[in-house]
Amino acid sequence: MIGSPLKNIIRYSISGVPYDVWAFPGLIFILGSIVIFPPLFREFFDLRMHGKSLINIALTPHSKTKIVFSNLVVAIVETIIVSILTGFIYTSFIEISFSFLNALFFLSTLILYLFLIGNLFITFLLIIDTLSSVLLSMSIIFLINIFGNGFIIETSFFPNGLGELLTLHPLSLPFQLYRTFNSIGIINLKILLSLFPIIYLWVLLNSFLLKRKMLQ
Repeated sequence: MIGSPLKNIIRYSISGVPYDVWAFPGLIFILGSIVIFPPLFREFFDLRMHGKSLINIALTPHSKTKIVFSNLVVAIVETIIVSILTGFIYTSFIEISFSFLNALFFLSTLILYLFLIGNLFITFLLIIDTLSSVLLSMSIIFLINIFGNGFIIETSFFPNGLGELLTLHPLSLPFQLYRTFNSIGIINLKILLSLFPIIYLWVLLNSFLLKRKMLQ
């Protein structure tokens, strides 16, 4: 739905790759952003606002960090399954091939991305208490995410300052990792290793926010 109209406008990427082939990884990342939201919304906002989840959390012997992490992992597993199935369907319409290493690294960067975007969703779902504000915030995040991470529009199309800024925020780093590996076969270990402490600290932050909500 996103790629088809843009294919008629942007026929090839800057590197000369047909747009539908170039955009395929980005479309899967976008799909992941959409699919992971509903289970996190249910656990950290909907049930919380109806007073159902906090009672169960208060009674569980598990730490708040483990609760945040486990819910995140479950949502990611569901998202990966949907993404893989959708990827198979999409590849039946375009001519694209993945080597085993390419597919494995793509899946790895997708998982890292889902940990980041999932943590971002959890943060907003824990600090916001009104549905309208959640929907507005998520709409803004989705728009920035779709058009600002290089998923369907290369950051090179943006003005130099803005393009460089868009490549610096954490949500764009996993996709940059994959693009670099896909184009020249090199893994940027500096970026890769920087993502793990970001994810870990973000989980700790969300567990702290969850604990505060329980005390209110």
